[in-house]
Amino acid sequence: MRRYSVLYIVFLTVLGLSSCKKELDTPPPNVLNSSDILTIDSLRNWQQSVGGAISIQDSLSVFGIVTMDETNGNIYKNAYLQDHTGAINVRFTSSTDLVEGDSIRISLYGTVLNEFSGVIQLDSVDEEINVIHRSSGHSMTPEIKTISDITLDDESHLIKIENVQFLNSELPNTWADAVNQFAQNRTIEDCDGNQMYIRTSGFADFAGTELPEGNGSVVCIVSEYNGELQLILRSVEEAQMSGDRCAGQILVKNFDDDNVISEGWTIQQVTGTDTWETSSAGGAPTPYAVISNWNGSGNNECESWLISPELDFSLSTSPSMSFVNAYNYGGPVLEVLVSSDYTGTGDPNAATWTALSPTLDTNASTWEWTESGSLDLSAFAGSTVFIAFKYTGSSSDGSTWEIDDIEING
Repeated sequence: MRRYSVLYIVFLTVLGLSSCKKELDTPPPNVLNSSDILTIDSLRNWQQSVGGAISIQDSLSVFGIVTMDETNGNIYKNAYLQDHTGAINVRFTSSTDLVEGDSIRISLYGTVLNEFSGVIQLDSVDEEINVIHRSSGHSMTPEIKTISDITLDDESHLIKIENVQFLNSELPNTWADAVNQFAQNRTIEDCDGNQMYIRTSGFADFAGTELPEGNGSVVCIVSEYNGELQLILRSVEEAQMSGDRCAGQILVKNFDDDNVISEGWTIQQVTGTDTWETSSAGGAPTPYAVISNWNGSGNNECESWLISPELDFSLSTSPSMSFVNAYNYGGPVLEVLVSSDYTGTGDPNAATWTALSPTLDTNASTWEWTESGSLDLSAFAGSTVFIAFKYTGSSSDGSTWEIDDIEING
């Protein structure tokens, strides 16, 4: 009888232990003091004031709403957290079960506040140890921004950009390289020609989805890489871009960077050594492009082409071009040409070029900036083309030509 009682007691004890359940999401019983709670903005200011990695060993906490999770594969072991003061990238020690809209508390003890390629991060966060799930289903309203409004201060924030479209040169294309699982950058623009790129991981479940070809809005997280702004898409459903495309600016070249051949422009020197360069002579507030074959005592034989990068008019119905120009001294007229069979390298005379008819400066003594007028390029709609400014001069004559503010619209 005694032996039976002992076994019975052991059985009841085991049964009682096996029926206990761990309350995973129950917050600690202690009440936090206000001094133990940090806002996201204060976290960011802390890291910026120190300027390096901060290993947090105090019993501090931060609260916020998850604005982007890793569900669709576009980010991994990461989330973005936002409160009423700011936003921050959170890096976890392993993949998490957090989803967008979760309200969470992060215990900061044992975590690291750091910066990577310009992005302030709360690093080394263990979901099991540091994260307390409070509630779900909270919708964070994205802040409406224009491309030109976005600054580095918006890093990690949830935003919405309206009236944007992907560049013609990006279409048709997919968000990323899903086959090789390579990340890709795809550039969007607004109707004023302002641009920014959206970066998508090759592991995202929408990486192989085709880009929308219309104009509309996109909801993204703002990020950066070494000071260069970029956007991260949360969901392909948040790229609502099915409206009519704006004309947009395909190319703007104003030489303000004091570089003739930046942004894909090239010089093809056929004859002589006199070539295109930048200048601010005459008190110009910003640089412009200029060429002359005068050597100080006479003229040199010269043929020099300033050629644009390849321009994609495949989705354009009425592309056009404009620029300003001025000249002095006697010599051949500057030619403005367009080609759909130039390869982009080598002697441009081997290609077929069509002459455009811009309004050119005709006063050879005043350096008067003259508007070219809108040059119709609709004959090249559906094609890829190059635009060229061709300068020629002989050993007996030659003008000095100046050009600026080249705009090519789609």
